[in-house]
Amino acid sequence: MMQVLKITQLAENLWALDEISKTNMFVIKGSKYVLLVDTGFGLSDLKEVVKGLCGDMPVKVINTHAHLDHDSGNNQFDTVMVGWHDELAALWPLSEAEKLRCITGFFGPMLKDGYDLNQWNPGPAKHIEPVSAEDRIDLGDMCLEVIETPGHTCGSISLFEPNLGWLFTGDMILTWEVWGQLTRGAFGSSSCLRYYSRSLNFLESLLPKVKDVFPAHGKDIDNPPGYTHYRMPPDILRIYAQGTRDIVNGKVKGEPYDSMGGFGRCVYFEVGGMAYNPDRI
Repeated sequence: MMQVLKITQLAENLWALDEISKTNMFVIKGSKYVLLVDTGFGLSDLKEVVKGLCGDMPVKVINTHAHLDHDSGNNQFDTVMVGWHDELAALWPLSEAEKLRCITGFFGPMLKDGYDLNQWNPGPAKHIEPVSAEDRIDLGDMCLEVIETPGHTCGSISLFEPNLGWLFTGDMILTWEVWGQLTRGAFGSSSCLRYYSRSLNFLESLLPKVKDVFPAHGKDIDNPPGYTHYRMPPDILRIYAQGTRDIVNGKVKGEPYDSMGGFGRCVYFEVGGMAYNPDRI
């Protein structure tokens, strides 16, 4: 039977929550607070999951960006933080068309295994708290810095714990091609590629301080040496920053690329790659 939520401990106070092999959420346990990074599709009782890992500690919740595979479980919590530019998108409930897209595009295997779709109740949190680069999330013995990284969405953020060297990047950097610029519409839209590149350049500047990069999506097989489903080495920051600079500077154009996100081009890097709209450099 397909496992709806797979829990993997990555460090003493860090767990990955792998939802149907589609989205990675993270639980970070500080001395005073717990932080849940993303709420995925909301297919599990996340409050109970976090309680099972960390006990009755107070929980803070943040979205790396406002896409339905990262914030559909927000309604399980009273307050959820999100990058200020994605605030409106995080407040918007899923339409029936979006729910159907999830069911047909992502949920097929688990429905065949008997998952009761009546359990699924996606929706926004009661209160959305916008955050920006000025903000810190204090967990007691850990403090995560909010980094504004417009790109995959205009309001995408990354989170950095400088003492531990932990960097959580959402969908900005993956071991396969990211949808750098194929997200469009009124809510959760991507930035132009030039701003995506600026974000990656800033993350690259953190390289001397970063020990681990934790992506919001991964895979269990065929990973490059040193990469796992939930963790990437710091050099991925250089790979993505340089590769995207080359696109912006006109050095490479890649090959035609078509997906459910739209038509564009894709440049494949040493690890991963960038799918982009050549009209939105």
